[in-house]
Amino acid sequence: MKISFAATNPCHVYPIALELAQQNALGCYYSGYPAWKLKAPHTLPLRTHSFRTNVVYGMLKFLPERFRPGSRQLFLWQDRGFDQWTGAHLQACDFIHGLPGQCLHTFRGAKKVGARTVLNHATGPVREWVQVMEPEFRRVGLNLEDVSPYDADYFAREDEEYALAEWHGAASSVVREQLVRAGIPAGRIWQIPYGADGAVFHPRGAGAPENFRIAFAGLLGLRKGLKTLLDALELVGRPEWRIDFYGGVASESQHDLAAYKGKTPLEFHDAVSQERLAEAFRGSSVLVLPSLEEGFGLVVPQALNCGLPAIVSNRVGGKDLVRHRINGSIVPVQNAAALAEELVWWEANPRRVTETFGWTEPARQLIAHSTSALL
Repeated sequence: MKISFAATNPCHVYPIALELAQQNALGCYYSGYPAWKLKAPHTLPLRTHSFRTNVVYGMLKFLPERFRPGSRQLFLWQDRGFDQWTGAHLQACDFIHGLPGQCLHTFRGAKKVGARTVLNHATGPVREWVQVMEPEFRRVGLNLEDVSPYDADYFAREDEEYALAEWHGAASSVVREQLVRAGIPAGRIWQIPYGADGAVFHPRGAGAPENFRIAFAGLLGLRKGLKTLLDALELVGRPEWRIDFYGGVASESQHDLAAYKGKTPLEFHDAVSQERLAEAFRGSSVLVLPSLEEGFGLVVPQALNCGLPAIVSNRVGGKDLVRHRINGSIVPVQNAAALAEELVWWEANPRRVTETFGWTEPARQLIAHSTSALL
């Protein structure tokens, strides 16, 4: 059996492709990233088409905003160019996994080489994301349409991709339920969780830190449940605590950050390397991810692998890995009081997680689903 993947950016499919290669089940990995940036082993069956990716990131890095197209236009140009190239160069395989918004031509090409198509979802259907987030943007005086890359053209393209997909890969029960609500038959959905790189994300053997330290990782935006988190910190009123934010801060967050009146200090570290993030997890007491919408949240297995308990909302797909008050907590979305209660509980009951979540088991599950689909 040969399973191939196509993705502009490495995201969640690259590590599972590496694992499949170890099990001799990888057909080819088609990448919009250059090979040198992937740091791929020389034995990996890899084809790259990175011209547009290099242009996009070069413009974002070196050109002032007033001299370049908006990010929305740039990333659409990147994804669609990569999709067209992959569709024209796709080699025969049993399955090709594509990502929503960047696999229309890939799936059309799959029909020509006899490959079965799998739409691989890191998040649920975009229409549901818009429905969840529109009131939140309105709350802070913003129009979601002004910042969202999703318009009628995008939805029409997405509908075509859905029509060409024979199977759907869901990262979690959250995404699976959203796909079912969107009309996808449950029997056509493969639920396969994500893992973490154990070579980077691993414990150091020490116990929880003496002072209670909260870690947040990811782009700090409205989707991540920032208001719920800040409200919870105001409720507990602990000046001796500390919360560290690892990742960029979206402009949409300024309204809630400016309104924060809590006693717990907020520390901002911007984006950091995976190695630096793992070290931060090892030095923290708990990870918090109270997102309004989160198909999975790779930081959940990454934190757990480092021994760090994870508090997540019930809309975070990574909750599938969390056992309440054993290796973390699951709280109702947008419930600041419940989040505050769990933070206080974990301060009083510090512990380290001993479970690990790698990519071997997800790869095994994918092979099993694929084998069944061929019967």
